[in-house]
Amino acid sequence: MKTIITHLVCLLGFILSAKAQTEIKFTKLDSLYAYADKNSSVTKTNYQQTLLAKYQKIAALANVVNLRNPITFSLTDNTTLPVSFFPGGILPGTKPGTFAKVTLGQQYVSNFNITPQIDLINPGAWAQIKTANINEELTATTNLLNKKSLHESIAACYYNICSFKEQVEITNKNLSATDTLLQIVSNKFTQGLVRQQDVNDATVNKLILQDKLNQLKISLEQQYNSLKILCEMPIGTKIGIEEELNYKQQFTPDMDAGSQLQVKANILQMEYAKADLRTNRLYNLPVISLLYSNSYYQNSVNQFFDGNPNNPWLNSAYFGAKVTFFLPDVNHILSSRNAKINYQTALINMNHSKLQTDISNNQLHLDYEKAYSQFLANNQISKLKEDNYRMAFNQYSQSILSFDKLMIAFNDMLVSRFNASSSLATLMYTKSKIDINNTIK
Repeated sequence: MKTIITHLVCLLGFILSAKAQTEIKFTKLDSLYAYADKNSSVTKTNYQQTLLAKYQKIAALANVVNLRNPITFSLTDNTTLPVSFFPGGILPGTKPGTFAKVTLGQQYVSNFNITPQIDLINPGAWAQIKTANINEELTATTNLLNKKSLHESIAACYYNICSFKEQVEITNKNLSATDTLLQIVSNKFTQGLVRQQDVNDATVNKLILQDKLNQLKISLEQQYNSLKILCEMPIGTKIGIEEELNYKQQFTPDMDAGSQLQVKANILQMEYAKADLRTNRLYNLPVISLLYSNSYYQNSVNQFFDGNPNNPWLNSAYFGAKVTFFLPDVNHILSSRNAKINYQTALINMNHSKLQTDISNNQLHLDYEKAYSQFLANNQISKLKEDNYRMAFNQYSQSILSFDKLMIAFNDMLVSRFNASSSLATLMYTKSKIDINNTIK
């Protein structure tokens, strides 16, 4: 009975595990971009930053009139009323030259006040609108820079995965070749044609290649995990990259990067700092406000909300205008100085970013030329090394070549295949970076 229950529990665990693990397949890099644009934390954060900038703009527009509409209601119980002194002779029964104590006021005081106020002229609030508009545009540009950085990181993981997958296949294929070599060497050793050292070298070569395969599989899994982090995928998700590296690559002479996104961001940062400086200065100007007050009150010696018809609620109202002057204090002076420094710093960064962006765009083209040249060389070297190994294997089979020379040819061939795969992945990543720079702008 316990055995049946154990099997049922294991089966249930297997079913739940299978359901929990989902598989997502991607046939090309663009489909991975589309997934990340919907699910990544960068996209979600960008959306929240956009909302924040939008609400800041709405707040700036509302602050132009700065409507204040305080409503107050108070109930005061004067348990001890104040005493005033009146000169004698004014009140009946008092003597001149003396002072009479008189208690004034009523114990129960009720007040209800509505005092709305709006600003008619507020230069500082008007200037804040421009600052909010620039901030909204700056946020959108910063979000594009974040998206660009995300796509570049995804492209790097994507082509690393393609390269590691291919290298795993290459290693598996050549691991079978090492078994064949070890069998051949062992047969020759049995026949007394080779030394024990050759058998040992063949065994060592197989062990090294087996370890290389394990290392490649770990590196591949690490790249998958990095991709899951970038795309906000659960750890149990299985990712399928179905695209294979294409070795038929043609050089594109006019493949240049023309992104000016960073320059745009720095220009907007400069304009924002300039607008902020102007806002700080305009806040020193007077503010003209329109105000109104409407109050209802009742005083009583009996109780709150006295229902005596001879003691009704009384009303008073007024409206007017006021001018408010702001004398600069230490904090405001320091804020203005900081705004001026921020503007000068942003101006320096803007001028520097123009030079840096031009150089970076040119560097991307140079990286593309370098990657393509390296790819061509490594691809040709790989083919030549494969030919060398085939010839060395035939020569060893005919006892013309020593085993150590055969191992050198084998390892050279393997390294050259790895180099060709890595250089192709680097070339594809470089091309994708140029595409990203020209697309996200």
